[in-house]
Amino acid sequence: MIENRYCKRCGHKVKRETTKGLRKEYPYYCPFCDENMYKIETVKRKKGRNTI
Repeated sequence: MIENRYCKRCGHKVKRETTKGLRKEYPYYCPFCDENMYKIETVKRKKGRNTI
């Protein structure tokens, strides 16, 4: 699990992409949006913060 990396759209925590063929282009996956994501589609957040 990536520490402090969240989806810019929905604000949920993203996971690392596990599919080998997709990992190179889309390193992250948002389970809430059900979409693969580029790094620029995610945002870092400080611990304990609940909003984007």
